[in-house]
This record gives sequence, structure tokens and C-alpha cells, in this order.
Amino acid sequence: SELGLESYWALAHELLSLQGGSSSAYYLALAQTYLLKEELSKCEECLCEAVRIDCMNPNVWAQKGHLCYLKKDFGEAKECYERAMGFMEDAEDRHFVYLRLGSIYLEEKLLKEMVEAEDALSEANALNNTNAEVWAYLSLICLHGGRHTEAEQCYKYVLKVCVCATVGWAGQGSVWPGTGQSMPHYESRNHGMGLGWKGP
Repeated sequence: SELGLESYWALAHELLSLQGGSSSAYYLALAQTYLLKEELSKCEECLCEAVRIDCMNPNVWAQKGHLCYLKKDFGEAKECYERAMGFMEDAEDRHFVYLRLGSIYLEEKLLKEMVEAEDALSEANALNNTNAEVWAYLSLICLHGGRHTEAEQCYKYVLKVCVCATVGWAGQGSVWPGTGQSMPHYESRNHGMGLGWKGP
């Protein structure tokens, strides 16, 4: 939207003036502006400059991963997301990093990657357990691994989340409306557990 573009432009110029010159944060804000305008080549240039200035900024690596993901360069996106995961405590959009990284691992369908996909999607689910897409991917992983009961349970949560979304329920507090029941978090089998009731 125009409002979104104006906000990013304003932020970029504010960062430029406050920090006395171009910074990693400035180029990141500028890259986000170009991404909204669908000017992908300019977005990439800004992200490369942001990495050059500060190669340890997780938000830059996450944004670069998002750009590569949109361009369907999934190999490069995976590398960027994995770099971002090294700084996950400071990253702003951890949920989307985990979600997209999990989807890439799942698409590759390698045994080792399937394990990592389940771990990544479990992390995404821990951050937001009312996201139908995450539950759907987890259902596919369980199905692929022959865990049909867990696959069915995950699929049921996909349907529940979608139904609640259509009636305008935002999932506040991860409690189902009218029942008082908590929405479960998925815990990876790789940590010795499957689907379980874990508080948000």
C-alpha cells in the first residue's frame, strides 16, 4: 500500500539522518520499500549492501531469505534462513523464517531434511500455534513418516483454525472459543515427543 511505502521511506530517511550516514538498518528499510514496490533487483542491491555493512544482522539475512524465496531460489533462501537462525533470539520475524525454512526442507524430501523440517516447523508452531499452514505442513511430515494418527490430529487443527478464522476469531490466548480448551503446540518427535498439550 502507499501508506506502507511511505512508512518505509520515512524510516529509511530517519535512520540515515540519525546515524549520520548509511547503515545496515537504513539499507534494510530501503530494501523493504523496494520489495513492496516489487523492484526485486533494487531490493537485492540494498540487501547486499546491508550484509556488507553488518553481516551479523539476523533481520537482513531473514529479509534476503524472503527475497530469494519469492524468486523461487530455494537453495539460496535456505542458506539465508539458516544464517538468520544463528541469531534467532534477535530476529524480528522468526515465525516466517521457521515456516519457510520448514517448507523448503519438506519440498526437498530428504530424510535428514525431513527431520530438520519437523524441528523448524515445531519452532514456528511454538511461536504461533494458530497458523493453519504450519499445521498442514506438520500433517504432511507425519503422513510421510507413517505416523497416521498424528497426521490426522494435525489435519484436524488445520480445519479448526480455518473455521475459527472464517468467524473472525483471532485465537487470543490460544484458547478455543466457547470451550476453554487450550490449543496444543506441536512438539517434534526428534526431541522424544509427538503431538502434546503444551501451554503457550
